[in-house]
Amino acid sequence: MVRVHYVTREELDSEGQEIYDTIRRDRNSPEVGLQFRALLNNPKAAGYLTSMGASLRFQSTVPDNLKELAIILTAREWNSDIEWTGHAVAAARAGVSDESIEKIRTHKTDALAGDEAAVAKFVHEMIRDKAVSDGTYNAVKTALGDRGAVDLTLTVSYYSALALAQIALQLEMEEGRVSTL
Repeated sequence: MVRVHYVTREELDSEGQEIYDTIRRDRNSPEVGLQFRALLNNPKAAGYLTSMGASLRFQSTVPDNLKELAIILTAREWNSDIEWTGHAVAAARAGVSDESIEKIRTHKTDALAGDEAAVAKFVHEMIRDKAVSDGTYNAVKTALGDRGAVDLTLTVSYYSALALAQIALQLEMEEGRVSTL
């Protein structure tokens, strides 16, 4: 059961309502999702965080397939049903194979190859090891360049932040959604 109230637009002051509207516009959605409505208990911080997420999702230099791969890798590492369920579909749409998605879901990422393997190793070292080796960083930098390596780092950081908020606040999936994790 969720530990905080899901804030509605009407409960916010004018500044909070503008933040709410920005979150909705950034995601081209008629409504703000539950996880962001929970974060709107602190509207300003939620606004900064979600703006960062929108920038990373929609203005990243990381190719869509590798960006979505990184997102589902991060979701899997944190066991985030919310992020996995939405982004596994987005990963497939971006060109990540069903086979790669299933390898990630079943923790068999050592079977990934090429740039997918480099991204997986990078994500795992960030989250599991709390350090990224020079070899792993250099593989990502070779594949994505300096800006891409930064965008990838921030993407893993952003989705980790969402996963940690989901853990601490015990956030729920949207009504009618079923976990595919």
